[in-house]
Amino acid sequence: MRYCSLHTPMPHRWGPLSDPSTCRFPEMDDRMLRLRLLRLMVPLFVAMLWTGTVLAESKISFRQLTRTFPVAVQRGSTTEVQISSNFSLNESHTTFFVPPGPSMDFAESQNKPDEWSDPEETDIGTPFRFRVRVPDDQAPGVYEYRVATQQSVSSVGHLLITDHPVTVEGEAVNDTRDTAQSIRVPAAVCGTIEDFEDVDYYRIAGTAGQDLVCQIFAQRVTRAIHTMAIRYPKIHLMDSMLTLFGPDGRIIAQNDNFVGGDAMLHVRLPVTGHYVLEVRDTRYAGDPRYVYCVEVSHDPLAFGTRPLALAATQDIDVVLSRPENTPLGAAALVSTDSDPSNRVRVNLVNDGQPALDAKRYRNRLIRGLFESGRATNPVPLLVSSRPQIVATDDRGTDNPRPISLPVGISGYFTGPNQTHAFQFAGKQNAYYLFEVDSRRRGLAVDSVLTIFDTAGKELASNDDGYFTKDAKLYFQAPADGDFVVTVRDLNGRSGDRFAYHLTAEPSGPDFEVHGEYYYGMLSPGGQAIWFVRLKRLNGFKGAVEMRATGLPQGVSFTPVTIPPGMNHCSLIFSAAMDAPINASLVRVSGRSAVPRANGETVQVERQAHVTAELRRAGASRFYRAPIKTQLLAVTKPLDLTRVTAKPDELTLPRGGKTTITVRIERSAEYSDQVLIDMAFSFFSTKYGEQLPAGVTMSAASETKLTDADLEATIVLEATDQALLVERLPVAALARVPITYSIMTNYASNPMYLTVTPK
Repeated sequence: MRYCSLHTPMPHRWGPLSDPSTCRFPEMDDRMLRLRLLRLMVPLFVAMLWTGTVLAESKISFRQLTRTFPVAVQRGSTTEVQISSNFSLNESHTTFFVPPGPSMDFAESQNKPDEWSDPEETDIGTPFRFRVRVPDDQAPGVYEYRVATQQSVSSVGHLLITDHPVTVEGEAVNDTRDTAQSIRVPAAVCGTIEDFEDVDYYRIAGTAGQDLVCQIFAQRVTRAIHTMAIRYPKIHLMDSMLTLFGPDGRIIAQNDNFVGGDAMLHVRLPVTGHYVLEVRDTRYAGDPRYVYCVEVSHDPLAFGTRPLALAATQDIDVVLSRPENTPLGAAALVSTDSDPSNRVRVNLVNDGQPALDAKRYRNRLIRGLFESGRATNPVPLLVSSRPQIVATDDRGTDNPRPISLPVGISGYFTGPNQTHAFQFAGKQNAYYLFEVDSRRRGLAVDSVLTIFDTAGKELASNDDGYFTKDAKLYFQAPADGDFVVTVRDLNGRSGDRFAYHLTAEPSGPDFEVHGEYYYGMLSPGGQAIWFVRLKRLNGFKGAVEMRATGLPQGVSFTPVTIPPGMNHCSLIFSAAMDAPINASLVRVSGRSAVPRANGETVQVERQAHVTAELRRAGASRFYRAPIKTQLLAVTKPLDLTRVTAKPDELTLPRGGKTTITVRIERSAEYSDQVLIDMAFSFFSTKYGEQLPAGVTMSAASETKLTDADLEATIVLEATDQALLVERLPVAALARVPITYSIMTNYASNPMYLTVTPK
């Protein structure tokens, strides 16, 4: 039987029709059809008007945030922004920011109509008003946010907190220099390059000798937007270009890339008059999702500190890296930190020892004061209990600087094609860690790390790290003796922003936590499942206890430890029957005892690396962007109200099989197919696994439930060499397709798998 969906404001299925092309009942004439439909629809519309809400969704997905406008809010202010989403943000109850501080509330007076549709790549969805409040002392910068509704959770959005008053691009035409929109400095100008060949112009009054700084935030405030595929496959994020025209119409300055693809101009104005700032994409690309904010100021930007890091006990001057001839006053300011209990005070010029308390490295934000009395933009300063040194000399492997590990090194490339070399003593088979921090701090070094022996033979090298141009290198010494580590920029560049911090320290067997835990939803009495991938480093073979903290109210986590010989597991969450609707940011981590070279073991806890899935046109590939948040929520009942699996205890001998019975319960609104699996798969690729090596789901398993089907069987089979495990928690997956590439994962109750000898 075929079905036809009538396009009404509620995404609801109306029942079987024998002629889906016309949605007509053959036995009825038009008058009878109208009367039948009227009797069906009137009570539903009355119910909508009475409750002010829409009926339940027929497919429940996470909310794909596509646009935030304006994308900046001045600190100390309360204002409204519009957030567009491919699925409804009605009944939003909580918004989460990282770093914490700002708050955002749903500001619509009534819910908006909610019609189900499969979003296209170009869709930006429906805009919803939210009211944002930013504390007076909030640190400026880009903040990641997530929204929880009573029915779902959202993907990632970004909001810029700025020092400057926010000016929004007007409705009047501003796409020529003659029609440029006038702005007053300082300003945070929020606009949109909304279509291909769109160019925005802004008029600025300037005085000869004034500094003018224009910095755009475009990629930094859209980098993790879920459906941002402008023209597949080559055009994704906005690649901004800023051009400043003088009063005579000539180009004064132009920039393409400053931080990533975000541009910045710093100009000393030559004459008094009106200048025009041009904002566009370098490819003349555009889309309603190409939102931006240009901060326009007469105060030059500070790039960083010199040194980039200091030891908690060091008594040294800390100065700001900034363009030449922009002096700071002798007064000091102020570090800010998102956690008030962590605030410290750092004197920038000769005022004694900083009062700091840190363990390994802790990131601080500090400001300086210009002679005008205005504060600079905040810049990060690393504080450590480790010794810290500064390197500026061009030293090759024939003249390395001796260092003792552990140490932190603040390096500055003051001339082209420089290499900084450092000599350290190594022990045979011992591990050492070298990690550069530059691009992640908004600086410019594209670092390359290389290890040599004293004869000049290259032993190891690394260019890029995890989602960054900052290099990271583990090195195992082949023998006792001295070794040399070098740092250089890949392209031999130098200048104010070509600075880096190098961590150099003993290391050993270790691990990283990765996986699929971007978001999760479960209704009262239901389960959700996430997946962990363990990356074992430097020969680490131990067990790792997984942790999940900050759970929503009424939600419990099934304890699980990844045993030796296994590099993945599932994280199973269960909501109590009386769990209230609520959400929270969850932190996933792994804990283990790791060996060190001196024969001791140390307890370490490694926080999970979190990435967002970025959907692309065609959906044939999955892309990722690193983010900071993992959002889990208890919601209203979902498409599947329950998934149960039996037996709870699974015993599987090597070479044998065992059968699991999976039963689902559907909501009244959902009747489409449900896919049964034991892994998070997309075609032949497994993005999340939970079964031990040698255990697979047999081809004899039932993998699809359609129409009225509610029960399936999974057959697990083990090879003769399957990994032996004892009571490993696993769950059956029931997957509801939302779009071609997006599915909502539901989980059964935990089952405990034991693999025994044959």
